Amino acid sequence: MNPFSTPPASRRWLQTATLLLASLLLQTPVFGGIYKWTDANGEIHYTQTPPPDGITTQKIEGALPPAESQQTLHEEQRKLQEQLKAFDERRAEQKEEETIRKLEQEDREINEKNCITAKNNLGKLQQGGIKRYLTPEGDVIRLTEEDRQRRTTEANKQVEQYCNP
Repeated sequence: MNPFSTPPASRRWLQTATLLLASLLLQTPVFGGIYKWTDANGEIHYTQTPPPDGITTQKIEGALPPAESQQTLHEEQRKLQEQLKAFDERRAEQKEEETIRKLEQEDREINEKNCITAKNNLGKLQQGGIKRYLTPEGDVIRLTEEDRQRRTTEANKQVEQYCNP
């Protein structure tokens, strides 16, 4: 009998039967069931193969029991959220500490520059003699002895402030 020469209804029945037979052959059968057993360390195992000889087993028919209850899942989720929160807090603290370290380093560098400037100014003032100085306004002035002493005192304070923090 040629399947291409049969009427369409018979062909459909033949295709359906072939498809049903193929799907039955492709299914994987479950032969042994599931075994529950406890090892020497007290850990519970679920396997499809029997455990080693000498171990008491419990054969389970049907599906495995749920791994964890809903309450346990919520507890685990809460713990993970707490760990994530703690991690975020530690990360924020580390970022803040890094910012503080950078600011402290910048302060040290500024103090070093100010220390050098203060020492240079003090050295020039201690040389004595009549010196000319440029004011912030751009004027050139000559210091009196009294002005020189006052500026020397100020320069000493700056050296102490910036060179001995």
